[in-house]
Amino acid sequence: MQKNVRLTYFLFLALIISEVLHLSIDVGLFYAGEARAYLISLGVLFLKDFLGYVTVASIYLLIRRQIASHALPDTVAWVEPEDAFKRGAILIVLIIVFLSVYSALFSPCDFNPEEEIPASAPQTIYSIFKSHLTILTFGSYLLALFIVAERLILFRRLKNTKSNFILMAAFLTLGTVAMTGSKKGDKINVLAIAFLSVAGLMMLVNLFRLSWILPIKRDEKIRAIFLVPLIIGGIIIALDRLKLQEHFTAYSFSISLFLEGIAIFGVLYLTVTLFSLLFYLPTSEAFERKSSEVKNLYAMSKFITDVFEEEKIYDSLVSYARQACGASSSVWFDLYHPYSEETRSAESTTASKLPNLQWRDLNGEYGFFKTVAQQNISLEDIQRFSSKAGFIWKQIAEKKSIVRIDDIENDVRFGASPSALKQFWRRIKSTPASSNGIGSIVSVPLVARNKLIGVLCVSKDVEYGFVKEDLELITTFADQAAVAIDNSRLIRELIDKERLQQELLVAQKIQLRLLPQSQPKMKGFEVDGVSYPAYEVGGDYFDYVQIGENSTTVGIIIADVSGKGTSAAFYMAELKGIVQSLARIYPNSPKEFLCKANETIARGLEKASFISALYGIVDTERGLLHLSNAGHCPAVVVQSNTAHLIKMKGMALGLDKGALFSRNIQEVQVELNIGDVVVLYTDGVIEAVDKHGEQFGYERLMDVARRSRQKSASEIKNDIFNAVNAFTNDGGAVRDDLTIVVLKRCHIPQP
Repeated sequence: MQKNVRLTYFLFLALIISEVLHLSIDVGLFYAGEARAYLISLGVLFLKDFLGYVTVASIYLLIRRQIASHALPDTVAWVEPEDAFKRGAILIVLIIVFLSVYSALFSPCDFNPEEEIPASAPQTIYSIFKSHLTILTFGSYLLALFIVAERLILFRRLKNTKSNFILMAAFLTLGTVAMTGSKKGDKINVLAIAFLSVAGLMMLVNLFRLSWILPIKRDEKIRAIFLVPLIIGGIIIALDRLKLQEHFTAYSFSISLFLEGIAIFGVLYLTVTLFSLLFYLPTSEAFERKSSEVKNLYAMSKFITDVFEEEKIYDSLVSYARQACGASSSVWFDLYHPYSEETRSAESTTASKLPNLQWRDLNGEYGFFKTVAQQNISLEDIQRFSSKAGFIWKQIAEKKSIVRIDDIENDVRFGASPSALKQFWRRIKSTPASSNGIGSIVSVPLVARNKLIGVLCVSKDVEYGFVKEDLELITTFADQAAVAIDNSRLIRELIDKERLQQELLVAQKIQLRLLPQSQPKMKGFEVDGVSYPAYEVGGDYFDYVQIGENSTTVGIIIADVSGKGTSAAFYMAELKGIVQSLARIYPNSPKEFLCKANETIARGLEKASFISALYGIVDTERGLLHLSNAGHCPAVVVQSNTAHLIKMKGMALGLDKGALFSRNIQEVQVELNIGDVVVLYTDGVIEAVDKHGEQFGYERLMDVARRSRQKSASEIKNDIFNAVNAFTNDGGAVRDDLTIVVLKRCHIPQP
């Protein structure tokens, strides 16, 4: 920043010094009289031209920096045409007025016509000052015009555009420098003619770089058409009527060539600009509409990537569609709600009571449409229209295809059968399109992943209001909105799934706390268990209950709730409370315990739900295990070197609330010797499958238990679990919750 300020100060200082020295030389030559020719022979004209170059260059750079400082960071090479033309018109008028007033106040200002006397020798001292004022005012104006023309020419430039402009400016400058030291009346040398000719040719090349005209708005074009002739006229008046070119020559003949060249290029470029503005004016409205469509498409595409709230997408879709189709159009969006397979009839009845309902399938096959956003049309008008045009929504629901109606009043689908004379008379009278203000309509379905989301309806108050481009644009909006809405729903589902996952993880932690956190102390027995749910939470359950004093009697239960997931987990938690309550009330008979448990839990179970359970009471003093089975997997007992299943009659909890359950349940007593093992498990163990679909089964379970009988209860449990995992590796699967409880009678340590 400081560097830029210092450069600006330096340019101002160079301008002031060079201009003061140049003015001093002109005044000296005016008063030199007969010594004027001698001074010229000493090269004073060369010095004047050099100082003039410094002055013009300083002015040019200062103007360029001023224009650049007011431009936005991303538009350094651009000026707003309307603003430039407005400023240019005002400045040319002020310059003409200022110089005219100066000429009127300090006349005469004519120059000496004698060719041998340089143009820097006017008849009055006031002419000297006027020549310098002309350079500082009108010369600065021409330089600013040249800079503005450069910015406009380089707008959307092609590969050679910039080089063509630089060549024009360079050859014009070289032609000027080639005439350094010349005075009025001197012939232009061959080198200068060559340079200026090439500069003129490059001017013709640059005249038709008018890419900036097309993007500006129609109103801006109209204002420019009035401002450009004012600038052209002002330049011509200044050069012709005020004869300012003579003051350029008096200041410096070489600089006069340069500024007059810029003036010629400026007038020609502005003239071509004027004709181009007139040529493009009729097409401006269509171009602005296309530009608006592109902006709306860009805004819509950007919006759908940033916004994930479905309701906001509805409003934005309606807004963008209306902007694209014109302010007189009416737009609304109807959201589609499909009926579910199970409750179609109920949903259809419920839908009939909803507000903003436009159409529903009375047969219960598809669904219903409900207006969720609208612009420039009331819900009452939409309702009145939909009552007559239900076929639109029906076709959208059935075929997911676009429905286009060009003339509502004369469309046969509305029951109309007008004669040709009536249609002609209606158009002549320009009667309103319809009672709802809808003359033509386009309804475009929003479809994502082959699923109907809704329908975008765009209407106009005239018949045949939509052309092919309108339809393509509306379809594009609908496609983008469909993707946005679908993404919004997917994100919402993902968020809901993530929230549910977090809730399930919390539930999993809670459920794990419901399972035994430690093993009970049993004299002469070891027991250990483990449970792995198929999902985050499961319906398997095992537990221990200290019944007798001094750990002489312990209840062991393993259960499996039908189904999986959260519902099974809730029933599992309910079962734990029942077990802890009833186990001590019925300490001796597992059959009585299960009967009472069935009576209690059957009241809260759904009809399709049940719980299988295996309950045993261990008498550590006598080494006895009392078992009852309520529809559960049979226990595996390993005694000596043999393993067998304890099969008993019984039905699951919840299938019957009373006598039938009691009649079908048994109770057995198993005497356990030292080294005997009892394995309780759920069907997730035996129903685990390998890659061929073969189940783990009872035989493999008994084989693992028999081979591991010498180990501790905890190690036997681990061996069974590892055997199941090994069996299901390489393409197999455990398809249900998996629970294992191992009870082993062991030696009683000596005190």
